[in-house]
Amino acid sequence: MDKQLADTFTQLSQQNGVVGYCCVDESGLCLKAHGNKQSSNAGFYKSLLDKSKFLTQSGEPANIVIETDTANIFIQQNDKITLSVSKLP
Repeated sequence: MDKQLADTFTQLSQQNGVVGYCCVDESGLCLKAHGNKQSSNAGFYKSLLDKSKFLTQSGEPANIVIETDTANIFIQQNDKITLSVSKLP
């Protein structure tokens, strides 16, 4: 899995507009982060996805987009890994 994560982070770093990313495990602990305040928000991202399960009929976590004046944050869960990506608006 480490190779797969490393490849994903390399691809993210090469995309235009990406200013940060954070990978979180199923306990809410930061596995890897890059960018401003990404690691300090790791538990928050995981908590948001856990709460989003109550908003869907299937009980699956929703994909979340947070839009601000300075960045758009995309949060998604795949298997047991939560990934957030911050991009310029």
